[in-house]
Amino acid sequence: MRSRPRRTSIKLRPKTAVGTILSAIQQEGDAAKVADLFNQIPGRADLAKQHPVVVGSGGGLGGALSSLAGKVVGADAGIIVAALAQIEETKLSMQQIKNIGSALLSYIKDNADPKLVNAIFDEIPSLRDHFAH
Repeated sequence: MRSRPRRTSIKLRPKTAVGTILSAIQQEGDAAKVADLFNQIPGRADLAKQHPVVVGSGGGLGGALSSLAGKVVGADAGIIVAALAQIEETKLSMQQIKNIGSALLSYIKDNADPKLVNAIFDEIPSLRDHFAH
């Protein structure tokens, strides 16, 4: 009997996307600032841990690009590309990913210290470029 490929439940897709974006923030941002941010928004650190971003782990072109970016520019450069590749594996469209990313970034801005949020987001400009409108 052939095994079927595992599919991400439709209900889990947004959770996977949010967790993956949070993991990218955790890996790209200043550790102390991100820890402070996650303390202000309970449950976010756990969600990030459940969906770690691994450079080069995605399948197809996205995984190859994140791996290449990691080798050429440094591991941090490939994290955002790897996050996108991992989220795309859930079969969400780029528009859906941007909608979820925009909602998450707005939620963070509305529920945490604005100065802290701006400091973190300013350190990760590619976050807005890839996950917001």
